[in-house]
Amino acid sequence: MLLKKKKKKKAPVVKAVAEEALELLPQVLAKSDAGENKLLRYVLAHANPKAIKRAGALLLGGGVAVSLVGKWVRNRAYRAAMARELKKQLAPVNKKLDELEKQNEELKKQNEQLRKQLH
Repeated sequence: MLLKKKKKKKAPVVKAVAEEALELLPQVLAKSDAGENKLLRYVLAHANPKAIKRAGALLLGGGVAVSLVGKWVRNRAYRAAMARELKKQLAPVNKKLDELEKQNEELKKQNEQLRKQLH
């Protein structure tokens, strides 16, 4: 009877990549260009190409989303500022319009009284 050799379990690649990245992390956090370059080269050499593409797509999508939200906020702020400015500029015109409406009502009342007097 042949005995099968037990296979040794190898450490998962992900765990090894994470450990190596953690070793380079202090250099990166110290704002060392050499550390950042080492980490980038290591990740690019050991990462799954699909994962890199997925991360790139997520970063691109996130950048587009942030850009669109920023433009929307600027647009809303611009519209609010323009509305305030127009309200200030139209205040005298609205006041004059209210006065003219009051005069119109008074003239209508006088017109009705004169018609009643004529009949």
